Amino acid sequence: MTESTLGPDPGADETREADAIATLLELNSHYIRAFVESDVAWYADHLIDDFICTLADGRRIDKTAFLKRNAQGPGVTDVGFEVVDVVMLGEAARVHGTTRYTRDGTPASTSYTDVWQRHGRRWLAVAAQLTAVAKP
Repeated sequence: MTESTLGPDPGADETREADAIATLLELNSHYIRAFVESDVAWYADHLIDDFICTLADGRRIDKTAFLKRNAQGPGVTDVGFEVVDVVMLGEAARVHGTTRYTRDGTPASTSYTDVWQRHGRRWLAVAAQLTAVAKP
């Protein structure tokens, strides 16, 4: 039987989604690395032009302000992260996780949700939302 007789391969969609999730997990790792290393060039290449970030204090900043802020350095040490989940939304995806770090000698955490969109063969970040995690 040919593919036209059997219809599309249902496993192909699962493989494409698994590949996309693997790519997004790698991009998430680079996103955190770029934060720690103040890698403005990486962000400039991986954020859409009208990227928006809502900071943990509620302020919204655009791509230009985000890049300027990143160039000033992270202001934290001992940065690590845990990705909670990646949810595919067609040609977009939601990545949610938590960063752990030390600021002024005090351990802290921030929950984040990043939205990514596929542009051809590339994924670009569309938006980020940061939320301070309350201390127990």
